[in-house]
Amino acid sequence: MTAGSHYEVLGVSPLASPEVIRRAYRQLARQLHPDRQAAAPPSSPAEVEAGRAMQELNEAWRVLSDPVRRAHYDQLLAISAATGRTPDSRRGVFPDEDDDDRPFSQPLARPGDLGISIVRSLPWVVAVAVLGAIFVFTAFAGDGADDSVSGSDLVGSCVVLRRGGDVEAVPCDGPSDGRVDLVAARSSLCPEGSDVARLAGEQSWLCLRDPTSQEAPTEGLSVPR
Repeated sequence: MTAGSHYEVLGVSPLASPEVIRRAYRQLARQLHPDRQAAAPPSSPAEVEAGRAMQELNEAWRVLSDPVRRAHYDQLLAISAATGRTPDSRRGVFPDEDDDDRPFSQPLARPGDLGISIVRSLPWVVAVAVLGAIFVFTAFAGDGADDSVSGSDLVGSCVVLRRGGDVEAVPCDGPSDGRVDLVAARSSLCPEGSDVARLAGEQSWLCLRDPTSQEAPTEGLSVPR
């Protein structure tokens, strides 16, 4: 172990538990307390030496009492034992090492850091969720768009009347409710003898005749005069 290490300052083993380190620090701190040096003249060698020893003791406690700093310090000691260099524990480097050349050391995340990160990213999460909802709504709205045939497109076609006024165009050589002869604005405008059915969703009426009739259907819409 390197002479003058924090463990030697506290007089403990590098494998000492946090409790052993704490007891050693408290015992030495009581011995080096300024009240113990009251008999020494101001700025005397004894007082200066006690002040220097107290600084070393406090620095040793600052490093070894924190698990992260202690682990980093132990790494420095291991490198020091292998290379013979003495580490500067306060800066976390060796005296001849450039800070810009040493690897970046990221401290361990603490429980509070995760919560802060989540809070900071919350606006982005909300924005993405809103955009996603708009996309889904637009997709469903497009799928559900009304693609029904207008009344004028049914003229000449045979149809089957569904419940609720819906109309489905079918081949005239099969079963049907009639052929659309005219689309009228009022049922009274349908030709005499026609069957009448209201077109769902429109203010229009379908004038139906027998599909077997040979008469040509009336073109367009019939509007009131």
